[in-house]
Amino acid sequence: MNLFQFPFRLTFLVYLLANLFPSGLHAQKDSLSHPLQNIYPLDLKMVIKGKEKSKNDTGLPKEDKLMWFAVPILGSNPTLGFFYGLGGTGSIYLGNPETTNISNLNVSIQYTTNKQFISSIKGTVMMPNNSWEMLVDLKYSVFSENTYGLGSDYSQPVQESWLIGGVETTGVSGAQPIESNQVRVHLTALKAITKRIYVGGGYHLDYHYKINDLNLDLDAPEPVITSHYAYSLLYGFDPNNYLSSGISADFLIDDRDHTVNAYEGNFIHASYRFNPQFLGSETDYQMVSIETRLFKPLSKINPRHLLALWGIGQFTLAGDTPYLHLPSSGNDMRNRIGRGYVGGRFRGNSWITAEAEYRFPISKSGLLSGVAFGSATTTSRDEITIGTEYIEKLRLFEGIRPAGGAGLRLLLERAGRLNLGMDFAIGQNGSKGFYLVVGETF
Repeated sequence: MNLFQFPFRLTFLVYLLANLFPSGLHAQKDSLSHPLQNIYPLDLKMVIKGKEKSKNDTGLPKEDKLMWFAVPILGSNPTLGFFYGLGGTGSIYLGNPETTNISNLNVSIQYTTNKQFISSIKGTVMMPNNSWEMLVDLKYSVFSENTYGLGSDYSQPVQESWLIGGVETTGVSGAQPIESNQVRVHLTALKAITKRIYVGGGYHLDYHYKINDLNLDLDAPEPVITSHYAYSLLYGFDPNNYLSSGISADFLIDDRDHTVNAYEGNFIHASYRFNPQFLGSETDYQMVSIETRLFKPLSKINPRHLLALWGIGQFTLAGDTPYLHLPSSGNDMRNRIGRGYVGGRFRGNSWITAEAEYRFPISKSGLLSGVAFGSATTTSRDEITIGTEYIEKLRLFEGIRPAGGAGLRLLLERAGRLNLGMDFAIGQNGSKGFYLVVGETF
């Protein structure tokens, strides 16, 4: 089986499994249709308001009512200095909640005393009656990140780093830090052709410029060559800046009961992306990405008792891809998959991460719940020869990196099923992270 056939066979397999084991949306619709306020009588908003002011709050979703929550972002480490900012989420039903899924956008702005800046807008917009589904991923940053070469095999560094609130802490031995400015514009619009099937397309721009490879030292008596510089030299990319600009054809199956915090249903998205030079890309190259999210209820009484499965695969089909635009771990729209490792920790021509999460209630009121999760990541690498250095070929699944952890959920807004998530995860070789997010991880 060649690389071109693999992603399409994988898509077919996931689709087959999703239909062999129907989601609760079809098999248990009646059992989970009772009003939310009868299941969860309490959220944080009601705690803050007090019992008397909350007595008329039904907890039922309403059309055109904006539900939002914001949290401050604060912290410090030697690499970034002191960092601060604001993160928040806004949700709204743009149509009748009986026939329209919820729209949600996450906004984040961060600044550091070392003059680094990160801003992003990400989310899903559902038009009335779910007639259109639009995926939004916008980002501008002046930032530094650690890279670790290509592949997920065990020749990677022994010591890794912390990730706190989406910001990576001090780089450690073996990491190859890179500073750069980044512009990211990913917009996808999908038209419903049935109640659960969408087709459409998108535009995707990734632009890195003012790249500063901090470990690179070509003037040393024994020059220090980084993975980024060697790869760029080998494939003819300018190591100081490069751009990928392309269009995509997209197919989507989405029958989740909620886009922010699903209790049941499936999300299966396949995208073919072509990045041609006539749109500004450095080279012509093609990629396929596949994302699946499956939500299986484990209780007919309590919808927050469920098993959630998440998988993402990105595969380079043809052409050469700039180093920082290669498929890499944590490269989902919200940069959340593969908790326990920093985003971009594993990079290569192809990448797959699979994650399973058990979600369960803790308090009877519904104010507090918990999760336990585990994941596995693998990437591939072509063989590379530079001078006398030789790096052997690595195929998918030859190097697998597991991770796992647990977390708590605090219900902020019951009508929008909006949680504050706090997770701790551990990977291999000392890698670990603490994650604070508004909304579910997936």
